[in-house]
Amino acid sequence: MPVLDGALHRPSQADRGSGGAYPSGKRGPVPAVRGGRLSAAPDKGFWGAPHLPLFLMAAVWAVLVPLVWLIPDLSDDPVGWHRQELILGFAGAAMGGYLLTALPHWLKQAGAGAKGPGRRAVQALVLAWIAGRIAAAQPGDGALVLLGIAAYPVALALSLLIPVLSARLWRRLPIALAPVGLLAVGVGLRLGGDGLAAALAMALIVAVVGGRIVPAFLASRAAQATPLQRGALPAMARLADAVLALALVGHLAGVGDSVTGGLLLAAAAGQAARMGRWPLAAGLAGGQGDLLMLVLAWVWLPVGLTLTGAGLILPDALAGLPLPTGLHALTMGLMGGMILAVMARAYMRRAPGALRVGAGLALAFALVMISTLLRLILSATPVALSVPAALWCLGWAVFTLCALRSMAGPTPHPVLSAARGYSISGLH
Repeated sequence: MPVLDGALHRPSQADRGSGGAYPSGKRGPVPAVRGGRLSAAPDKGFWGAPHLPLFLMAAVWAVLVPLVWLIPDLSDDPVGWHRQELILGFAGAAMGGYLLTALPHWLKQAGAGAKGPGRRAVQALVLAWIAGRIAAAQPGDGALVLLGIAAYPVALALSLLIPVLSARLWRRLPIALAPVGLLAVGVGLRLGGDGLAAALAMALIVAVVGGRIVPAFLASRAAQATPLQRGALPAMARLADAVLALALVGHLAGVGDSVTGGLLLAAAAGQAARMGRWPLAAGLAGGQGDLLMLVLAWVWLPVGLTLTGAGLILPDALAGLPLPTGLHALTMGLMGGMILAVMARAYMRRAPGALRVGAGLALAFALVMISTLLRLILSATPVALSVPAALWCLGWAVFTLCALRSMAGPTPHPVLSAARGYSISGLH
């Protein structure tokens, strides 16, 4: 997920509005913006654009992992395996696709040359990811299993750390180490099965990252004169993130559920309050579907934290809503929704100064959101939980088809935002 100027990358100038024409078609030279003019930039192909294989793997895995709930005996430990794979497999591939796409921008800002990973490096990462999925399906916690699981996150971290350290981009180090944090969460699930810690850790990542990109894109699309700069995060946002981090640390340290729950309720209030400073009306004006998806996914953060906090303090307070159901608001709604909303930007049609969602991507996002709602509503009817699982799989299947369709055309640049001076009519 992109973070504005201090974490990942800045939204394109196109989000302030500009136009042009860009013909779609088969892969070949792709117009790029140079000083406000169009120039030809060669398309790097499937392996030369890291987001193409990694986003595709994330989407396919999002379709396959929930099948353990739909096909009996597919896994001996469906709960543990699906939690682990949604973190390491699904979120891991999505994180890699984004971070490796952002890397050239970081290096260019540092004057080190905008060079990302080579084709063979991307292929090696894909093989490491596949090896990790094979290892994760094996029983036990032996050294070979854990090494296989660690292969992809470690390789991804090295792919980011080596160029970041070479360019002396010290402020990028935390985000370059994010894959290691993801590995820690996944291994923690494998060894200890602490689903609450995993869900809170992923919620914290989205809060820190999404809490920058969503208001940044809104401000840029609203044509505000000065977009958010590094260090300009409002005090309320910093406090809300800090309280959420404290809740996670407290849970890991073994404080009581009531204390952790209270901190989560406070964090939920803070995360909701920070939205009051976002230019929602101006940013969403004119049917900005790409931004609406980001905002709707973000709303699951305060909702999920509220449900989880209340479930810890008073398990029966929400009509017997079980804690795992509250956690699904954070995993299915927040994590799944935000990943889809960000990845979808790579496949949206470029229009003058904006991104156009398209019916397929809108349907995919709607199905994921509906599946999350049904997971909450049907929590008291376990036999019906296959319905939200099926809708989740269907939503990601639709997304995968949209991604495959867009790959038949040229790869847009920049990948995750509309660039000034042209539009792409062939991407869905």
